Amino acid sequence: MSNKLVVVATVTAQPGKEVELRAALQTLVPVAKTEKGFVQYDLHVSNENAGEFLFYEIWDDEAALQLHSSSDFSKAFGEKYGHLIKASTLTKYTRVS
Repeated sequence: MSNKLVVVATVTAQPGKEVELRAALQTLVPVAKTEKGFVQYDLHVSNENAGEFLFYEIWDDEAALQLHSSSDFSKAFGEKYGHLIKASTLTKYTRVS
């Protein structure tokens, strides 16, 4: 598993939209787990801020992440639920040891 792509993505809800966004983000998990190149895809919520979410993802490679990001499901998700999101970040990592 040393050459896998690790991704940490954070998503922050618009004020008052925390519950809605949480439910929406949860729909991404079962779909991601069926995608080519999937290794791990976990959703977390902050213990201090109910509107802050973190995805910890592992993909076979950059190509698998790109397939996930550009899938019809991901695009439809953005169109349907994008208004619930205040901010998001995505950081890629490579395992060192």
